[in-house]
Amino acid sequence: MEKNVQLISLEKEQISRTLSHFTLEIVKANSDKEIFSLLADYLPLILPAERCSITLLTPDEKQLEIYALNGSDGALSIGKFLPLSNSFAGDSILQNKTLWHSNYKNSLKVDAQQLYSQNIKSIMNAPIKYEHSVIGTVNIGSFSENVYNSDSAELMSLVAKLVSSYLERQDLLVQAEKGVELYKSYSLELEELARVAQILSGAMNEKEVFSIITESVSKIVSAQRISYVVFNEETQLFDVQVILPKSIDDFSINFSLKSTALGKVYESKEAHFFEDFSAYNYIDIKMLEKIGFKSGWTSPVKINGKIVGLLNAASISIVEDGYKKLSVLNMLSGILGVTLSRVKLQGKIEHQAAYDELTGLPNRNQLNVFMEKAVAISQKTPFTVLFIDLDRFKTVNDTLGHAVGDLLLQQVTTRIQQQIRKGDFSARHGGDEFVVILSDCESIKISKKISQNIINSLKLPFFVGVHTIHIGASIGLSYYPSDSLEPEELLKYSDIAMYFAKQSGRNNVQLYSRHLSDAVKYNQKVDNLLRRAIGKNELHLVYQPLFLKNKVIGIEALLRWTNEELGIVPPDIFIPIAEESLLISDITEWVLQQSIGTIKKLRNLNPDFYVAVNVSVKDCLTPEKLQSNILTLLNEYELPGDSLEIELTESVFIEDLGPIETLFNNLKSEGVRFAIDDFGTGYSSLTYLLSLPFNTIKIDQSFIRQSDKVKLGVIKGIIDIAKSLSMECIAEGVETAEQKHHLEKLGCKRFQGYYFSYPLVIEELIVFLKNSINPN
Repeated sequence: MEKNVQLISLEKEQISRTLSHFTLEIVKANSDKEIFSLLADYLPLILPAERCSITLLTPDEKQLEIYALNGSDGALSIGKFLPLSNSFAGDSILQNKTLWHSNYKNSLKVDAQQLYSQNIKSIMNAPIKYEHSVIGTVNIGSFSENVYNSDSAELMSLVAKLVSSYLERQDLLVQAEKGVELYKSYSLELEELARVAQILSGAMNEKEVFSIITESVSKIVSAQRISYVVFNEETQLFDVQVILPKSIDDFSINFSLKSTALGKVYESKEAHFFEDFSAYNYIDIKMLEKIGFKSGWTSPVKINGKIVGLLNAASISIVEDGYKKLSVLNMLSGILGVTLSRVKLQGKIEHQAAYDELTGLPNRNQLNVFMEKAVAISQKTPFTVLFIDLDRFKTVNDTLGHAVGDLLLQQVTTRIQQQIRKGDFSARHGGDEFVVILSDCESIKISKKISQNIINSLKLPFFVGVHTIHIGASIGLSYYPSDSLEPEELLKYSDIAMYFAKQSGRNNVQLYSRHLSDAVKYNQKVDNLLRRAIGKNELHLVYQPLFLKNKVIGIEALLRWTNEELGIVPPDIFIPIAEESLLISDITEWVLQQSIGTIKKLRNLNPDFYVAVNVSVKDCLTPEKLQSNILTLLNEYELPGDSLEIELTESVFIEDLGPIETLFNNLKSEGVRFAIDDFGTGYSSLTYLLSLPFNTIKIDQSFIRQSDKVKLGVIKGIIDIAKSLSMECIAEGVETAEQKHHLEKLGCKRFQGYYFSYPLVIEELIVFLKNSINPN
């Protein structure tokens, strides 16, 4: 989008400069031929045109004489005529407006038939005005269809006005002698117009534009008061934007459309010269007359065909040649409109270059500028960099769509802004990353407090349309000047700290320290080596038996990785890395294949055995793929669905439950079992629990290891919930007979842990199961 806006701005700037150069050139022209030659050169640079011409009314005003400007084969030559009443050029004169046509193959107009035979598919005619009359047209044609529109017409009208003014001094007009004399009488004004056009082409902001315009208007029309007003659609009143000189005792009333000269011009869309203020009853003119003004001009300023303002000038004397000066002022208004359009687009581009369009926050470019200025201060005033990354935002985009994600980011922005101080700086770094600069702050206590406030605010549910969304945030901190004097390094260090905040369980704050850089390098190495682990047969499974009282009823498959360079890599290290890098899908597919193959063998010992396999929530983002893999493997090994139990953590509840619920129900209909793992440590909710058809609740081992009354009460509550929902309940991490005894007293019958068995490789597992079935 930014690129398109830049292209439009460049195109309009080029047109503005071309118009300026055209104005500069025709002011030097000494004959009609020179004007026609210049028009032929410049008009195709302003608008698409393979043919250009001028037509002028004959003295009897019944025909139009054609003056060819350019064209090759079949070009209309000087000396030919068109009927005023049966030509497109004649229509433009009779209607006194710029007209454009396409798809006119069957038109009976004389010029239409001639031009269509020459393969001209689009034409546009603009009236040339002299005094109060239309005396001819400027015409262009293109080989392409539908190339002209209202924007083209506005530019064409401006060109026609320029041609009109300068043709006045040529003997081609019926009143040639009078035109030449008139030109001499105000040639200085036309030269001023050429000068201001050149200066405006380089103006960079509205203040500069209006300064140039007001100075020029005062010279062109000898005005002592100049203003620029815009019509406010909401209030239906005219608002004064610019008024000079400010020393004049001006009225501050905002006028309406009704009974005002401003309203007359705005509604008619035509410039007007008010020759003698005493002859008018308009409210605004009467008030001007009261403070000493006697005549004035008002000309509409347009952008893309729409009036954006009115350029006004007032004189303390009655101006005799005011109508002549009006045409020059009108041309100046046209150039003003083109210039304002360019300036506004440039301003928009500059804003987009500095601010994020979605959130309105400064973007990465502005962040870099801000930090460069902050570290350039000689006193080295301390500040803190907060690097904020949203947790689980990608899942929102993947499941609910980018439109919901965009609305969520806007709400996130609001909450972050509410937690930081007035003098602090915040920016969107990109995607779901934000950066906050805490000014004048190197206190760890203050930084952590503000960071924690941000985290707490983002943990609260977001309501986007019909969706209730739970996310979170991980924040990394770095300090200037203690961590670094370089902005780039400060951002890098806070990013590293944020990464470890995620690794530490998310929804927390991590301070940067030197050893974290080494840890990042280690994690990057883990990621690189993990990508080759399956192919090199470095992954393997161990199995921990699941017990009903003292009887083995199934096994849980646990993933292990041993690398020749890193050695044994714990799952809590490599699994999060696999989830972040999206390797988890391939790993899950491999684990399912190995596990289902294993349970096929074990069912020879007990046909009711099942295997529990942990599945990442990330796998549920592609439910069709996961479902297909599971059902294909069960079919391949000729196993019923109840030979497999899928374990998911409570984080599944923060995702969009629609696709996940469909996945569960489809697999449940095939007999597949489902367990919720680590229950009680995350987003436990009975509402969520009822949404999905779980068979088993697994009590997290953190509740088992301490037997205080609170923990025992929680366990009892979980067991009661499971019973009320007709679910099984299994306790993880049982390591002692005492723990087993306490659990049995609370009503738990299913167990897993070192007290019963350590995780075993397949060969050890088979021996263990045989001994369990046939004890010595």
